[in-house]
Amino acid sequence: MAAVVFYMEDDSTKVQRLETESMAVGRHPENDVILTCPSSSSRHAVIKQSDDDFYVQDLGSSNGTRVNGAEVEEAKLKDGDRIGFGDVQAIFYAGEPPSMDQIRAKAPASEPVRKAVSLPAPERQIIEPPPPQKAVRAPMSPVRRAYSRSAPGEYPDTTGSGCMTAAIVIGLFVCAFIVGLSLRHMKEMNGNFITDFMGKLFEKVPTIKVERQEGAK
Repeated sequence: MAAVVFYMEDDSTKVQRLETESMAVGRHPENDVILTCPSSSSRHAVIKQSDDDFYVQDLGSSNGTRVNGAEVEEAKLKDGDRIGFGDVQAIFYAGEPPSMDQIRAKAPASEPVRKAVSLPAPERQIIEPPPPQKAVRAPMSPVRRAYSRSAPGEYPDTTGSGCMTAAIVIGLFVCAFIVGLSLRHMKEMNGNFITDFMGKLFEKVPTIKVERQEGAK
């Protein structure tokens, strides 16, 4: 008859023969095999028979069920397989188990529950910001340069141009005045204003001689 030999945490040994179709293992008192190890769950696993084969099935335990060191949800058992219920180790025998002396001699080494190992956090890489770059002003097109407003302090000096503008305006006014007089003189005198003006300008002015008479008082 098949059997499972449990090696308890207090170094005691328990032989459980598989006389029924299933055998419940865990810390709860209603289990067929009651474990006292804290690493075992209340309803840890069940060993069941199907025809002539035996299977172990994990019942969602906290620390899992292992067969020959590999964690399983359900696995078919072979003679001599090592089963781990948390930290409690057991050996499955397809036939009659050996004597107690042989059982104690074959006690498997304890397989501690594998705990998650926290890996060191990766070194934080400090990235320095790039040095500030000076803004590069794009070249101004000729059209934009012509119509752009001058910056403060860059206005051109127009002191001399103001006098020149006044002289030009006065000159134009004089020219317009002369042209008007010429047209009027031509209409009224039927002559050339410039020629007549030049003749009048250079015509000899008669001289008047005043003589003093003798005896005049």
